This record gives sequence, structure tokens and C-alpha cells, in this order.
Amino acid sequence: MKDKILLFGGTTEGRKLSDILRGADIPHTVSVATRYGEEILRDCGENDLLVGRKNAKDIEELIKNEGYSIVVDATHPFATLASAEIKKACDNLKVEYLRLSRNTGKSEGQNELLKYVRSLDEAIEELKKFSGNILLLTGSKDLNTIAERLQDTERIYARVLPNEDSIRKCSEAGLFGKQIIAMQGPFSKAMNIALIKEIGAEVILTKESGRTGGLYEKLEAANECNVNAIVIKNPESLTEEASHYDLEDIVLKVSELIGIDIKSFKTNNSDDKKVITLAGIGPGKEYYFTKECRQAIDSADVIFGAESVVSRIERKDKVIVPKYKGEDILEYLENNKGYANPVVLYSGDISLCSGAKKGTDIFEKNGYRVKLISGISSVSLFAKALRLSLEDVRVVSAHGRECNVIGYVRSESQLIILPSDVKHADEICKGILDISERISIGYELGTDLEKIYEVSDERGLDEFVQNEKGKCLIYVKSRAACEIPVCRGLSDDEIIRGKVPMTKEEIRALSIRKLSLTRDAVLYDIGAGTGSISLEAAMSATGIKVYSIEKNAEGIELLKKNRDKFSLTNMEVVEGIAPDALAGLPSPTHVFIGGSSGNMKDILDAVHSKNEYARIVINCVTLETFSELIQIINEEEKKCPEYRTDIIQIGVTRFKKAGNYHLSNALNPVYIVTIQKVKIDE
Repeated sequence: MKDKILLFGGTTEGRKLSDILRGADIPHTVSVATRYGEEILRDCGENDLLVGRKNAKDIEELIKNEGYSIVVDATHPFATLASAEIKKACDNLKVEYLRLSRNTGKSEGQNELLKYVRSLDEAIEELKKFSGNILLLTGSKDLNTIAERLQDTERIYARVLPNEDSIRKCSEAGLFGKQIIAMQGPFSKAMNIALIKEIGAEVILTKESGRTGGLYEKLEAANECNVNAIVIKNPESLTEEASHYDLEDIVLKVSELIGIDIKSFKTNNSDDKKVITLAGIGPGKEYYFTKECRQAIDSADVIFGAESVVSRIERKDKVIVPKYKGEDILEYLENNKGYANPVVLYSGDISLCSGAKKGTDIFEKNGYRVKLISGISSVSLFAKALRLSLEDVRVVSAHGRECNVIGYVRSESQLIILPSDVKHADEICKGILDISERISIGYELGTDLEKIYEVSDERGLDEFVQNEKGKCLIYVKSRAACEIPVCRGLSDDEIIRGKVPMTKEEIRALSIRKLSLTRDAVLYDIGAGTGSISLEAAMSATGIKVYSIEKNAEGIELLKKNRDKFSLTNMEVVEGIAPDALAGLPSPTHVFIGGSSGNMKDILDAVHSKNEYARIVINCVTLETFSELIQIINEEEKKCPEYRTDIIQIGVTRFKKAGNYHLSNALNPVYIVTIQKVKIDE
């Protein structure tokens, strides 16, 4: 067939070219050496494939039988023998031979930890100078040669492809068990660092495989771990061949040879997506920028960020745009085409209270591949300043969001809190002074204005607020957390009482158990009375939100007093009669009904209209209420097979001392009814 192309692949560049040819509907066949290479290409949509290594004679027969007019050699730059056979066959048949070369970039230059060598023999001689563990990142091809020449195979670890051929070559070289690291790349710098540390490598051996081969991530990891790196230079960089092309040029050359303009065709591979980098710059000074962040800034052609962030970037050769919202950045890029390396900078670390979370969602939804770069967080600097071990400290954010700070202080022995601003920090600290053993404020950490304030009273806080306007964090060592029992509960005499009914301690304990509250539960306490159920629920987890619904004025007053006594910011008092009082509330996950005012059916209907799978626990003291509820349950069970109920009756007898005797004092028996619809798989 005229202008049919034979592509020898197995590399990233070869896969990209096959995508382009397929997208342009150019007849072609891809030849790969292994089944593993075949699997990767089939996953990318390539169907016309040949598998197996071929010598010059095999290739000549293939070209003659199938009538290929162009042969593209996209094999690995170190597969010199394979390239020689392909070129020999093309020369013998006078067929157009094009070498798709990998751009391996400029060498980093020699230094005491980094050494470039011209061959495998030179590399092995360099490895002999080391006595520690060796991490081979050169694949499985030369393992046997390296192992034979080094002899001491116990200190050799090899990362190879996860296929049978690679594992077999490892075994033949005398590597076993943990010495064989079978993984599919690409690998990040962090992954390489973790591997180097895990095996305790003194030196790594790799090839000059360029960016697509992950060379820079390997070298950066070695540098950060302070280990030696030996790099075998790309053999193609040692010679100059007129027929060598990069991907863009080879597309132009093929277009010229076959007379079809294919240079405008794009691949469907994710590597061709628009890319945007989101980077954390740390707390302030450029001194705290990570090396990865600096590299991103250096390679950027446009830089975005809040005014306070981009004002720290002194790069006259860059376009700097003071925008930080994802929507605004997308609009700018749409109206200003041509930027290939946009970078968005965020203060601190992108994983902690950062706009990067929302930005990532926005950019990915609009077709971008997002690269994330972590920064040094103010939390890390705060821990350093106070000599804290962060594994012992809970970090919570109250920055621009609802947060039950007092609940956290009551439950966590050590806490770092991120407030919205200085005024907010003042409010938080004043609310926790009496339950805290120590309060420290870290102000403008990582800047010239950095200060640590130790808070002992409100007067000191007032002075702090008057003098400072910048960003801060709060460290709390809690006194209250050490006093809380593992199994938390309130006794009746801890609760402010009145003439309003209250669910007694023993009944309350079992009712709370039946509710099975989750950490982020939304609980309606209907007919809350003094709030005994609300109090225990709100205190059981900081993420729980409780709505205490009560119609009685005295009950409303008691609810507020008890809420304030225990400083429960996650408990909200709602005045009114259910179900009408439920109208404006968020959907519940759990409901406790202690009093229904005769509206049981309407309340249950209202709850199920908001969340049909809400878990409901009802206390019935009178037979009339229990009888009404049983009738409702029977009717619902006939209509709804998912309706599940659990009914128990509990009678509690307390004993009180009378002189030398203890007399029984029985509480009213209570029916505890649990209702929940269950999801049935279809």
C-alpha cells in the first residue's frame, strides 16, 4: 500500500506519533518488542500491532511483504542494537528511514554527587567505588552484566517493569525478594525519594532519558537525599545524524513525504492536555520557596495569584496577573491565548486552607491537567517555633468556615487552630481561656514581623489585637481534654433543671446508643425540654450539628442556659412546634423525638420528606403515645418493605438512702422505638 508507515515503538514518543497517525487516518503498523508494550498501545486505542524483536532480515521481509514506504524508528535511545538493525534493513531496501529521537535536554554538569559517563562499562567502574546499596533505574536489559561485574549482588536493588520478562532477568542476575521493585512509571520526585530512603541507597544509576524518561525527577530526588547519581549519556547525543528528528519535526517530515498535512492533528493522549501548575510559595519570604516552586516560576510564561502573593515575585521577564479565583484565571487565559506554562501561586501550602482545592476542580473540569506543588506551611513553622511534634497535635481550620473550636479544645489535648484573622483569633482565645492550660499565638510566621505571643489573660489579648493586623495561628494545650472520660456522658445533676421534663440519665444513655450518631451527624432533638439529649449529642463529636426544637418558653430558656454552660457552639435552639419548626432546617441524618404534642404522624412525614433514610429514635412514656406510634408503624410497614423498627421497654429503679436503709425509687417505664428505612439493592 502506497505511503504505508512502519513505526517501531515502545516509547512515549512512539505512542504519541501513533496517536497522531491514527487521528489523521494515516495507514500504519506499530511494531513493539514485548507483550507489555502491546498492552499499553492497545489501551491507547492502537490495533494494528506486531509483537517481537526483529533483526534486519526479519524487517526486510516485513517491508517487502507489506509494502511499507516509510519506516520510523521510535525505539528507546539506548536500544542502539535495535536501531542499527532497523536502519540496516532500510538501507538495503532503499526505504525512507526516519529516527524519532528523544530530546534529553542539557546535561546538568558534573559535581561531586552527579557524574555523567559515556557507556555502561564506565558506569560499572564508577559503581565499584561505592560500598553501600545501589539502586538501578536502568531497566532489566543490562542487569546480568552489572551483577556479574559487581559480584556483590546483595546490595543491588533494581526498579523494573512489572512483567514476566523483567522479573525473569532480575532472577537470572541473582536478585530476589525486596531487591526487585516491579513498578510502572512515570515516577514523581517524591516517589523516588521514598524509594531511595526505603532501601538506604548510597548511589543510583540511571540513563540520560530526558523528561519523558523521568530523568529530572530522579536527579532531584538523589540531590535531596544527598546520594550519588551516575548517568549514562544518551548515545545519540554523542553523534549527529541528519535523519534524527523530534516529534514535531517528524510530523512535518512525514507530511512532506506523503503529501498530507497532518501537523494540525492532535493526539487523544492526556499528555496533550493544557497544563496548569498550582504551587504553594510558603509563608512569606522567597527564602521559603521550595526548589520545585522556583523551577515552576522560572519556566512559567504567566503567573497568577492574590496581590499579596504575586507582589513577592520579582520577575521582570514574566507576565504577572493579580488574579487568584479559578473562574477569573480561566477567563484571562481564554482572552489571552498562547500561554503554555501558566502557574498559580498560593500562600502557604496548597494542602492546607488553600484556594488550590477549588482551583483544581475548576481547572480539571475545563480540560486542564493540573500539576500540584506543595509549599512550606505556617503550621510547620509554628511547630518548629514551639518545638512541637505534629503527630501529637490536631490541626483544625476555622478560617472562613464554621468550626466547633470549643468542642475541639474539650476533646483534643493539643491543638493548632487556623483563624480567619486577628479579630477572630481574639474571639476564639477569649472563649477557651478557662479550659486551656496554654495558649500561644504565632503571628506573621516566616516574615520579618514574626512573633510568638503567650496568652495568659484577656488584657494580653486586647493588647495583641490593638497592635497586630496580620495573619496568625493559635496553639492550645487543653486542660479540659485531659479530664474528659473515654466514654463521655452527663449525670443529671450536671444539667440545669427546671419544671420542664428531662430524659433521665439511664434512659438517655440507651437512647443515645440507639441513635448511633456519626461524626458529621445532623440531629433534630424534637421536644428537647431541658436539652439533655441535645447536650450529650453535641458533646460526643465536634462535627455533629444539633437542632434543639422546643415550644415551651421555660424550656427554651433552659436550653440556652445549658448550651452556654457547656459552651456548645454546635447546638442551635429552635423555638416552635414540630413539624412546622422543621421547615427551614437542613436535612437531618438523625432524629430524637422526646415529645410530639400529638403530631407524631406529621413529624415523621416531615422528617422523611427531608431524608427518607434518617435514623429516628422515639421515647414513649404514655401508652397512648406508644399505641399511636405502633399504629403508624404497622401502616408504614405494609406500604414500605424497607421500613425497619426496633422496640424495647426499659424500667429503671434507683435507690436512695433513708437512714440506715436504701429505698427503691422506680422511674416511669419507657418504650424506646427505633425507626429507619434501609436501602435495598436492586
